[in-house]
Amino acid sequence: MPLKNHLSPLFLCCLFISQSIFGQILKPGFDKAEYIETLKINQKVHIALSKWTNPSDVPDPQEYNFLYRSPVVAFDNIWDLWVHKTKPLAVVSVQGSIQTEASFLANLYAAMIPAKGELQLDKDFRFIYTLSNNPKAAVHVGWFVAMAYLSKTIEHKIDSCYQAGIKDFILTGHSQGGGITFLLNAYLENLKTAKKLPQDIRFKTYCSAGPKPGNLFFAYDYENMTQGGWAYNVVNTADWVPDVPFTVQTVDDFTAVNPFYGAKALIKKQKFPKNIALKHVYKQMSKPSFKAQKNYQKYLGKMVSMAVKKQIPDFITPQYYNSNYYVRTGNTIVLYADDEYFKLYSNDPNNQNIWQHHLPKQYLYLIEKMK
Repeated sequence: MPLKNHLSPLFLCCLFISQSIFGQILKPGFDKAEYIETLKINQKVHIALSKWTNPSDVPDPQEYNFLYRSPVVAFDNIWDLWVHKTKPLAVVSVQGSIQTEASFLANLYAAMIPAKGELQLDKDFRFIYTLSNNPKAAVHVGWFVAMAYLSKTIEHKIDSCYQAGIKDFILTGHSQGGGITFLLNAYLENLKTAKKLPQDIRFKTYCSAGPKPGNLFFAYDYENMTQGGWAYNVVNTADWVPDVPFTVQTVDDFTAVNPFYGAKALIKKQKFPKNIALKHVYKQMSKPSFKAQKNYQKYLGKMVSMAVKKQIPDFITPQYYNSNYYVRTGNTIVLYADDEYFKLYSNDPNNQNIWQHHLPKQYLYLIEKMK
């Protein structure tokens, strides 16, 4: 499959003609056929560097042509650009986890960072970003670093496509690719808000088997930003990946008006000995989760960052956000694994293949059954 690093004049001409005929292509709402095509594209980018899946497990996309594959960056991350055969519509597909230590390092680097700020990723790469303007919003640092590196070529190709007449983009990724795509979607939408991208660009997102990308405050902002049918996460109920990362909720993760958030102040106002008893109960209930959160940040933040610096030598370890309250994010489309499904794909916990419910093949089977 040839890699094309630019858009040919003939292709540009066709796109300009198509643009005048079709106008804006993407419509809100979950489109089963649209998702199936993205799943087929995600299979293609996934097998680019991986041997986990058989290329024949999932048919080739029917409506899109492959145009570009990015260089390998960060944690062995790549993305592909596909363009519709007859419409001015492009798909940005982010690769999921592959069988390398670097790829799994992105998953293990599971501390949180603020959803707005800046990171020094390399000597010549200081990344200033906004995924949310809420100071309490936070996201997965490993997938964020991958997104930051990928964004350089993604922004460039979006600009090239826009100059060619393409204003509609589907963002997609399966597994780790889905986790990265949540963050990419938020980053690009905020570039639009800041008028750093054209206002008439439209993004529609299909995360597939996507894990939890951030905390509740990020989820609220992401869902508000994409409401009206512009972003989905499609999950197989038998798949374990949408249930990760491991999450810890402390009283600091509540909203400011939650009575548990201000419980310490209320307890102090109580009379003796009631205040002593309540303080003891409060500590017994809150301390375990705080301890778990600190351990999570210690092992999956500070310790893993040492391995990250070996992968990205000039990476400056960021200041982590003191939370690991990961939540399911976005509008979820549930692919329900029933008895018929389990006859084909074992649900035996002793099965050594932990991916038996996770690959595009299983997702394609379930989505094709969905009415």
